[in-house]
Amino acid sequence: MGGAAMGSREKGAAHGAGAGEGRGEKPLAERMRAVHIARVAELPRIELYLDQVITLVSQELAFMTLPGETLVTGSMVNNYVKQGVIPAPHRKRYTRRHVASLVFVCALKRVFSIAQVKTLMDIVHASGCDLGALYDDTCSLFEEALAACFSPAPAPEVAPADAPAPDDELSRLLDAAVAALATKVYVEQTLCALSEGEGRS
Repeated sequence: MGGAAMGSREKGAAHGAGAGEGRGEKPLAERMRAVHIARVAELPRIELYLDQVITLVSQELAFMTLPGETLVTGSMVNNYVKQGVIPAPHRKRYTRRHVASLVFVCALKRVFSIAQVKTLMDIVHASGCDLGALYDDTCSLFEEALAACFSPAPAPEVAPADAPAPDDELSRLLDAAVAALATKVYVEQTLCALSEGEGRS
């Protein structure tokens, strides 16, 4: 597939977070900071069959899957097509646009419902923007956010003598959880307002 390697130099190592540490595999944080999701130009130029698309998308998002988890199946893809979440294939063959759309959908469905993802996709398509450029920019933003989550935290403030020092990892996990929740609420409420025609104030 040429570009079908999809920049997956880090993907195989990133699958199953932390499972291989201590066996010559890079530490989890280092792998996550090196995550690269293939841009449109890096996707295969040839049309693909469904099983090839499933393999490709699974490789692209292997870094975010959990052990034993199946990220995408043929029935899922068919359902997404029926629901209008992704475009229908042409003669059972899928293009770069299909692969990019499916990567986008499978990533977002980890935090949002398919109905919410479809609403977002509808807004994207209605915007008239360059979808390829938007996909590439979104990948870059996600990689930066992921790298930030797995980057060393700034030097903590010295806690008062009578206060116990917080566990660094727990503190970062809680901070990330709060940030994720705030972001989810923002997206959900914005999508809801846009779908009801309210827009953002």
